[in-house]
Amino acid sequence: MKKFALLWGAVLLLTTSFVWAQSAPDSVCEVNTTVAKNAKAFEAARKKHNEFHKAEKDKNAIHVWEIISGPHTGAYLTTICGMTWKGMDGHEDMDARDMADVAKTIGPQSEHNMTSYYVLQPELGVAPGTDPNVKMLSVATVFVKPSHYMQFVESAKRIKAALDKENYPGKRSTWYALANGGVGPQFVVSTPRNGWADFQAPDVKFSDILKKVYGDDDKTMEKYRESVDHVVSEILVLRKDLSYIPAM
Repeated sequence: MKKFALLWGAVLLLTTSFVWAQSAPDSVCEVNTTVAKNAKAFEAARKKHNEFHKAEKDKNAIHVWEIISGPHTGAYLTTICGMTWKGMDGHEDMDARDMADVAKTIGPQSEHNMTSYYVLQPELGVAPGTDPNVKMLSVATVFVKPSHYMQFVESAKRIKAALDKENYPGKRSTWYALANGGVGPQFVVSTPRNGWADFQAPDVKFSDILKKVYGDDDKTMEKYRESVDHVVSEILVLRKDLSYIPAM
């Protein structure tokens, strides 16, 4: 894991703390988006680097996803989740060895790499899933108008509350907010899929649920859409062969 100083502007730092009053430490994800020079060579290097984590008995799972749609099609997304900011301290020696091995293995096969850090937003979405059958993720990166930030958050909370109340039968999403390493305010909405059939939406519509819970004159979706600058959607396929899962 790379360590970093939170040098981003105060506005973005506030966006990750205003979502809800913290009662527990942030759950942090480190995300690396990598464009490979050559896919075959990069994948071989990724497998080689996993041997380092195995030898170090690294307790953090490293999931590797291949992006198959959207502007980053063909790139690889590597995620390490479930960390805390405090828990990321005290591993400087391990981090140095990790980066040295990356420089020998993955680095030479990478055309470009971007590291970002995201914080789980439990009041906006469901907890991360643990279904071992998950094969894909549909990911929507939502860029919010800074002037409409709180309006967006309150609208998202109302949508979640309505879905919870009516036991929405469709796939539920996990939400993350960008803390550092990109353009914001930015939220990532991640939905697990066990296959292509899972992309089929249920007959029940969001709009019908909101009307049932809040009334026919409800403006939740209108305010939500008004708050959004733009959305980028992608599909990720889990590459178990490139991932590192620590021994139990």
